[in-house]
Amino acid sequence: MSSEIIIANPIYDTVFKRLMEDTKNARFFIETLLNQEVEEIQFRPQEYTLPAKLKKRLSGQDAQMPGALTVLRLDFVATIKNADGTRQKVLIEVQKGKKNLDIMRFRDYLAEHYKREDEIILPDGDGKTATQKTPLHIIAIYIIAFDLPHIKTPAAKVGREYIDLLTGKKIKEKEEFVEQLTHDCIVIQTGRIHGSIKTELDALLSIFEQRYFADEKGHFKEYSLPVKSAEMRHLTRTLVGIAASPEGRREMEAEEAVRRLVEGDGDAEMQKIRREIKKKDRVIAEKDKALAEQAKQIAELKAKLSSRKF
Repeated sequence: MSSEIIIANPIYDTVFKRLMEDTKNARFFIETLLNQEVEEIQFRPQEYTLPAKLKKRLSGQDAQMPGALTVLRLDFVATIKNADGTRQKVLIEVQKGKKNLDIMRFRDYLAEHYKREDEIILPDGDGKTATQKTPLHIIAIYIIAFDLPHIKTPAAKVGREYIDLLTGKKIKEKEEFVEQLTHDCIVIQTGRIHGSIKTELDALLSIFEQRYFADEKGHFKEYSLPVKSAEMRHLTRTLVGIAASPEGRREMEAEEAVRRLVEGDGDAEMQKIRREIKKKDRVIAEKDKALAEQAKQIAELKAKLSSRKF
């Protein structure tokens, strides 16, 4: 059954945060992307605090949002059930980006995660359990608003395999040492989401499709695709509620204002960097030209010396 509804656009960090604060939505999101059962999940949003100069400028524009924050990354600690029946506690990092320049932000945050530890429960051998702090295996999920030219699918998983280099065969067993030094990655490209629903994954991805907007700013979307599962009904109802909420609308407006300031400053900074690079390139080119001229003169002197008779 399908009927047109108005949903908040989850590409906005504030909307996505509200969506994932609901445990049912978070579990459905993670389970569908990982294709694994999630037994337990904890939501740990990480907020980006505005630099003082931008906060001051923002408060000058609108007194209702003087301390506005924009959520740039969302974390989950989940206990997942593997295909062999074993359970694993993992750290799931979700980040969203509009430009490929965001890759440095992604890398910086990933580096922070590699330094983090979390408590896991281990058997102590006497039928009891004990807690131990250890780095968790990381699964990174990136939702990006730009297309990767060589990956045509809207959702791709980059996994890891253990290979015996001597025989070329796969190694089935996994080692904690290796798991803590490597990670899986899922990339969702919003520009490649086509809106056709054949699987539950298609249904989940469809809410991120950046078309059929109900307003000029792209805060709200007209959603008319069939909603079949209980999980998708719950998820779309959450987005309908956010769209109808005055607070949700204000948060999107605040986030948009923040992004304009942050990206504006970022563009200015990039232009400054480009000017510096061009300046250095000119200096290098001039030095190369001088060296080439010097080499030419040396070659001419050598030729004259070799032609003389002593």
